[in-house]
Amino acid sequence: MTGADTRENSGRPETDSEHRLAALWADVLGVPVERIGREDNFFEIGGTSRAAARLVIALEQRLSVSEFARTPTLSQLAGLLDGRPAAVGATAVGG
Repeated sequence: MTGADTRENSGRPETDSEHRLAALWADVLGVPVERIGREDNFFEIGGTSRAAARLVIALEQRLSVSEFARTPTLSQLAGLLDGRPAAVGATAVGG
């Protein structure tokens, strides 16, 4: 199975949080948002530790890079962030 096949079979983002995170991932990775699936692993689709740090900053440091490394799929990360309060003055990933 190729990387493209894996992405096609990983399912489209479903929740608002997953859609917002997919847009952030696409921006950080420099790929079309349509290539991001809910079960994609950030590091397996081209993410690096530097890109992960940029994502953590974009998420207003609501989690650490090491937490992100332990929850690298889009659906896992959305679930983790949905359970956390947003930073003061920030918009929650979940809306």
